[in-house]
Amino acid sequence: MDHEHDAFAQSGWAKFARDFIPATHRGLPMLRLYLPFRDPALEQGRDVVRWSQYVDVEEEPASLNWFEATGAIADEQPSVRGLVSCMGELDDSTVDALRDGIGDIALRCLRWVGYGETPDNAATTRVFGEEYFEADLGPEDVGPGRRVPEFAWDAEGRLAWGGRLYPDSLIVAAELPIFRQLRNDPRIDSVSVRPDRDVLPGSAGD
Repeated sequence: MDHEHDAFAQSGWAKFARDFIPATHRGLPMLRLYLPFRDPALEQGRDVVRWSQYVDVEEEPASLNWFEATGAIADEQPSVRGLVSCMGELDDSTVDALRDGIGDIALRCLRWVGYGETPDNAATTRVFGEEYFEADLGPEDVGPGRRVPEFAWDAEGRLAWGGRLYPDSLIVAAELPIFRQLRNDPRIDSVSVRPDRDVLPGSAGD
């Protein structure tokens, strides 16, 4: 199929948090999950740098832009300039937190065709002007070093997420127990989202 996915906003450059969540899940509480940066000066496995190391995400609005937030501290903490975006690739702790949140929920997902992973003869769908292929979300899709699919959702309206290409963060909509579990999980940085007021800025990985 080659059309705008009817679960998402139909036109324009997505901006508000709710735009990244299927219409079927927009009544759920939402949070922004910040994916960590990498420090290339450190050995692999120890190179994960969370936003909260440099920015108090709990005190900042959910529309936080990494470059704006760290620009003011770069002179005092020059190490922030050497950090690189994870480009949507998950670290161990984020994987564990997401898997615990997903539990046994069956999810579908959309993955951008530009990553070069599109199966032969896969049907594509268009979201926000970009082509994606739809598939079941398997355990391997939420794994260390694996780039997280930009969109995922379940059929029962319990859990969904969405993000930009090469995401540095995800908007997550979840039923209250899962929302609270993720929001209180010390392994990840997150903040509560006002769906119609908070925006998802351009990814640091773009």
